[in-house]
Parts: sequence; C-alpha cells; structure tokens
Amino acid sequence: MAFDPNRFNPHDPSYLANPYPTYALFRQQAPVHRVHASVPVQGRDLTLYDSTWVFRYADVKRVLEDSQLFLKSPPSPPAPPPPFDVLQNMPVGIFSMNPPRHNQLRPILDELFAVAIDKIDGVAQGIASSLLDSAQSRQRIELVSAYANPLPAAVLQNVLGIPERDWQGVQKWVEGVVAGHDYTAPVAAQMLGGTCAMALGGYFQALTRGCPVQANKGGMVDLMVNQAEPQGMLRDEVQMTLVNLAVAGYLSSVFLLATGTLNLLQNPAQLALLRDHPELMDNAIEELLRYDAPAQLADRYCAQATEIAGVQLQAGDQVTAVLGSANRDPQVFGDADTLDIRRTNAAAHLGFGDGIHHCLGAPLVRRVAPVAFRALLQRLPALRLAGLPQWQTDPYLRSVVNLPVAIG
Repeated sequence: MAFDPNRFNPHDPSYLANPYPTYALFRQQAPVHRVHASVPVQGRDLTLYDSTWVFRYADVKRVLEDSQLFLKSPPSPPAPPPPFDVLQNMPVGIFSMNPPRHNQLRPILDELFAVAIDKIDGVAQGIASSLLDSAQSRQRIELVSAYANPLPAAVLQNVLGIPERDWQGVQKWVEGVVAGHDYTAPVAAQMLGGTCAMALGGYFQALTRGCPVQANKGGMVDLMVNQAEPQGMLRDEVQMTLVNLAVAGYLSSVFLLATGTLNLLQNPAQLALLRDHPELMDNAIEELLRYDAPAQLADRYCAQATEIAGVQLQAGDQVTAVLGSANRDPQVFGDADTLDIRRTNAAAHLGFGDGIHHCLGAPLVRRVAPVAFRALLQRLPALRLAGLPQWQTDPYLRSVVNLPVAIG
C-alpha cells in the first residue's frame, strides 16, 4: 500500500513496536507534517494529536535549539477538561519553563546536580551487585522488574536525598504518573496519574517546608532548599522541579537498560564486541541512545508565525520534534539503521534533546548506565532472550515494558 501520511496513527501497534520504517517514509515524503489523528479511546474516536511533526535531523535540531521561537510551554495554554484542570494549578518546574526564567535557574540546577551525583558510581555499583546476587539464584528473570527499573529508581532517590523509608511510596506515585501519561490509557489510569502527580507535589512541599521527616544531607532536596533558594529560586519552583526530577530523572536510565539490553541481544556480534572490548562502553551507551532513544518526541510551541522547510506555522501552533527519527537520519548517521558501538559520531544523537532544555538528568544516565551494563554483562555471561517483549503504548516513550531473559 502506498504511504499516506494523513493516515498515520501514533498508536498503531506495529508503529509502536518499530517506528523507524515509518520515520524513514516521513523523512523522504513528508518531513514536516501536520499530524491530526483520531485514536479509539474507551470505545469512541477522539482527536488526540494536532501538531506539526518534524522528522529530519536538521529541522529537529533547529526546533530544539531556538528557544526564543519554539517555547517549551504554550503562550496561552488551553484549559484541560475536568478533572485534569486541577493540574494546571500546580507550580511550574524547570522542565516546562520558558526563557528568561529558565535561563536564570538552569545553571544553578546544573551545578547542584553535579554535586549530588558526584559519588553516585559506588552507590550504583552496590545496588547493581545486590540485584544481580538475587537474580543469579534463578534460571530466568524478567529484567525490567528485576534490574532495569529498581536500579535507576534507587539511584535517583539517593541523588534526590529522599529518606529510604519513603522510597517505595514515592516510586509507586512515579509509576502512576507515567502510566497516566498515555492518552489511550483508561480514564481511571489517567485520573490516577493526576492524583499521583498531586501526591508527589504535596510530598515535596512537605519535605521542603520542615516536615518531621527530613531529606538526606547532600541530596537535591537539601541542596535546592539551602543553596538554590538563596540564589533566587522560589519554593514553589523547587517543589515542582523535584516532581519533574522524580518522574523523568530515572526513566531514561530504565528505558536505556531495558531496550539497550534487548538491542544487544538481538545484535550478538555487537554484544560480543562489547564483551571483548569493555573500553567501548561509553561510546556504546551513546550509540544505544541514538539507535533507540528512550524519549522519541518532544513538544514545542511557536512564539510567533514562522516556517519549517517551507511549511507555514502560526503563533501558538504545537510542533513535535521527532527525536527518534532525527537519530536515524542517514544525512547525519551513515548506515543509520545499523547498531554500531564503534560509530564515531554516535554522541551527535538527540536522545537527550538539545539546546537550553537538554536533559538535566543526562549526566546521571551517563554515570549509571556504564556501571549497570558492565555489571550485567560480567555477572550474567550466558544472558539470552527467553520470551517476547512488549512495548510501551505511549509514542512519546520508547521502551520494552518487560524483557524475559534466561541467565543460566
């Protein structure tokens, strides 16, 4: 059947399982295209997408880098339907700030985050060893729940300075928020996601305003209250930025570990090369991020009328930068659909975005992922796929949600 971009459905199961052939068609035939999709939800068709998607590397990079023209949040946000309008009353965190406020606070946060993760390698190694000790007592494990999820989650909560007694509850709230982000999730799941977002906001509000349970010294909560606030960061901004970090700060590591392991298992020559040449690990991480980016889409909003590759846009229009497509653009990456851990320009990927909104947690991913992969490959030399993985149903995110493997 001939390719018809107007029939594109971001929730088509075949697209979610492998979006890259679709991206290639868009880059070739409709590199800037208005996606206006109706998706079946709860037995009826709803229009859930009305955005101009941008597929080529150069155009995606322009959208991400021009923070004056392409804003992180809309100039006049539309009122969401009840009961979700309550979320509009939550404070603005660093992830949704536009300049100039973003530019005032981001350098402060980058500096504090570097301090918070300074000694995280040893923490990550200890958590990885403990999890793999438990895994080695079995012949088969589900890698996401046994390793790829709990390791980054524990590391992040350590970085944030959340008291260990609260880790499990905070993690359940985060999982609820993530599950509710999918437009096609049941209404109950979306409502639960909103409730969990408010619970996280309330938790960090209490933790930053003198509740009996104190944040750990040296974590981001402590640093932001005692160092960012004296430099002008408002308490509400601290609260919501901590929510942002709790939700997004570990997902890239989870998805990279899960999907990266799958891609290595499906490319045994690359896996053998990495085992034989562990000095390639850092570059392999960049290549795994390029090849299958955890974040596939990033939304922006036009501050004024403009055009992209000849397509006219009006002020307030939504633009979706397709990071996953940019990372497979053959104009930038030779043999782009091949996993190559020796690729010399792998770090040019846009898996962490670009420009002033480049992922705040990227340094943490680059510290934790090598530790996690080294431990996994060293401790489980017979690791192999032992079942059929399933994929996220949210097109903004790219990861397997389960990964059954044999280890004996």
